[in-house]
Amino acid sequence: MSIRLASKSADGNRLVLLDLIARWQVKAKIIAPPERSQILPARGGLPGPAFFPEGSGLQSPSESSWPEMMAIGHNFGCENYRNEIDAVGREDDRSTWRNLGRLLAAAAIPIETCFMTNWFVGLQRGDKQVGDFLPHPDSRYESECNQLLLEQIRSLEPHVILLLGLSVVGRAYKIMPALEAWANAPNWSAVDTSKIGPVAYGVDVPGAGVRSNVVALLHPSFAPSNQRHRRAVFAGEKPEVEMVSLAAADYNLGDSSVQVHPASPGNDNVES
Repeated sequence: MSIRLASKSADGNRLVLLDLIARWQVKAKIIAPPERSQILPARGGLPGPAFFPEGSGLQSPSESSWPEMMAIGHNFGCENYRNEIDAVGREDDRSTWRNLGRLLAAAAIPIETCFMTNWFVGLQRGDKQVGDFLPHPDSRYESECNQLLLEQIRSLEPHVILLLGLSVVGRAYKIMPALEAWANAPNWSAVDTSKIGPVAYGVDVPGAGVRSNVVALLHPSFAPSNQRHRRAVFAGEKPEVEMVSLAAADYNLGDSSVQVHPASPGNDNVES
């Protein structure tokens, strides 16, 4: 039986959801960073809207319905960023959350239907928000992070999965083999012109027993000013809105009337 069907009331499902997230946060804090790395353990504990595992991954934890969509980032960020938001206990005023919310709104999808999580748990030491989070492979750490992510997918059964940023898109095949065409993609042109394009439908997640539509997206922090780099397949003004709308249309999650603008052959306006 699906976990979401275990309770017949909206309030009951909300309590089940919050209990699941609390358990995942405990597990996230137990995952030890790789030895001799610049990664610090996850802290958790942010009460307001914030990406999992530092927050609940929900816009309104006390009011959220069961998420139909999941957004997966690479990692929460650096130690200094986490310290900055401690005082307010939320990050929905920061660019990643704010721009993701705007993208979903443009596709007529309430942000309350989305669970925001990360591929890796832990914080980057210091004040650098960008850079190589895991410069050297660590099979134990990577496996534990993957298993926690698979547990989230298995429990939530999201209809749509949004992959945020090229780093996540390029490693997604590790838990979704059908996305091998995106494996280690060097740029967005390689993703968009791959044999599966930027939107993959009915993708099997073997370790979770779930099938979802999956969308490869620019990281929200950089997306608004870089939409021109995604027009190899969708030639509209906001190609990523079209991608998300198409992926969500199978489940009536967004605005199915969004017009699709296929790009003409030979479009070279793509990041290299």
